[in-house]
Amino acid sequence: MTRESFERFLTEQKEICERLFKNGIEVENATKVNEEMLQCPPAFDGLLCWPRTLASRIATLPCPPKSILGSVYDPLTSSTPPFNDSFEDWNDESNSNESTTSAIASKTCLANGQWYKNAESISWSNYTLCLLANNRRITASNELRAAHRWKYEKFGNTSLLGKWLPIIKTVSQIGYASSFATLLVAMIVFTVLRKLRNPRNRLHMHLFTSFIMRAFMALLKESVFVDGIGLAWDIVIVDGNSVFIKERNTWACKIITSMWQYFIVANYAWILMEGLYLHNLIFLALCTDTSAITSYIFLGWGLPGLVVVPWIIIRATVEDTLCWTTHHNPSLFLIVRIPIVISILFNFLLFVNIVRVLLVKLKTSVHLQHKKMQYRRWAKSTLILVPLFGAHYTLFLGLSYQKDNHIELVWLFCDQLFASFQGAFVALLYCLLNGEVRAEARRAWKARRSKKDSLIPIHRDFLKISQNRARCNIRRRDFDELHSSDTPTRNLSSV
Repeated sequence: MTRESFERFLTEQKEICERLFKNGIEVENATKVNEEMLQCPPAFDGLLCWPRTLASRIATLPCPPKSILGSVYDPLTSSTPPFNDSFEDWNDESNSNESTTSAIASKTCLANGQWYKNAESISWSNYTLCLLANNRRITASNELRAAHRWKYEKFGNTSLLGKWLPIIKTVSQIGYASSFATLLVAMIVFTVLRKLRNPRNRLHMHLFTSFIMRAFMALLKESVFVDGIGLAWDIVIVDGNSVFIKERNTWACKIITSMWQYFIVANYAWILMEGLYLHNLIFLALCTDTSAITSYIFLGWGLPGLVVVPWIIIRATVEDTLCWTTHHNPSLFLIVRIPIVISILFNFLLFVNIVRVLLVKLKTSVHLQHKKMQYRRWAKSTLILVPLFGAHYTLFLGLSYQKDNHIELVWLFCDQLFASFQGAFVALLYCLLNGEVRAEARRAWKARRSKKDSLIPIHRDFLKISQNRARCNIRRRDFDELHSSDTPTRNLSSV
């Protein structure tokens, strides 16, 4: 079905409701007098126009065409198989003999002449039979599950999930917002304090950028996506749930999802670059030029493209469903998942090796006491970050493969907590609470104040000179005026 056909279908349904409402105004006024003739007024629920129905009756209508209905998202009960059918033309579908044409939708008119509303006070139409006939219910869950969709099985205890999922989602949003703001401040500090632009801090700025973009894309996706499955113009609310309209599915939401995936992978890549830089600085300081970070920059931003681009191609050709926020075939997401797991494990091994070698060197190099203290001071400030983003990810990898619902929920909470607040921790450890940065900030502030104070005497001298010049000009002008007034008198006396 084309988008024009889809819009025409909805327009026709709205016009039907308008005609029914206009034609039934007199009847509706009469029913208000006679309580026995109470009726529910015509109503448009976003897909179908429901006609005027007597109280305590159930209205029924044929299901919408298969391409119109799309897919319903239900985070707690969605578990039916995925859909991979093609999008036939609407006229072909409406004339087909599929089970969709024989299925019906229903809407209940209550005894008080009002359409039935669910617990959330939303007018509710029953499209269950239509959905079962189409076999089109999404197996996805919300954004938090989608962030880890490579391994997230359906909870058996849906009440437990329904209780904690909003809390986890709120914590994640607060964490990403905090990280975004803190990292921006850290980037401004590094930009203003030019003396801190050494290779190590320039590498940190790239790491900050990856965290900023990851937080930004997470917040953007949360704000523009409805239920984590599509943009607002891709969604219609039916039965209190979000119905994905496939004909409106554009590349806009898929681009957002692809960028979101790219910056997640880029964040892990830059975490790995920090570990590699520290490792090379310790083990290869005598063999290579560790001040050059060009190769790290290319790897940090290039490797994620080599991972995400194949995933985009496969999604576009093999499983081009919804906005790519769900995976009906989890094995397809291994293209992204496996490189992330490898980077986590590799960085953890680097961390263990660095700590082991550092301890040995610090114990044996007694004659280089001063150099050792400087080296320890720098290594300590850098190593604090390595276990922060390495060790806990390794632990969470084990928890994510547990079958127990409670353990899996704990994993989801901890993973979202650390992933969202991690950017704030990085900004604090590497910049805002770093002794070197704070000392340079104080020095720059004092230099600015002293420069400002030194300009005050100069400004005063300039004012004095200006005032003296003004006085001289006034005296010269008075002298000229006096001289000009004496000239006529002299001329008269000479006559």
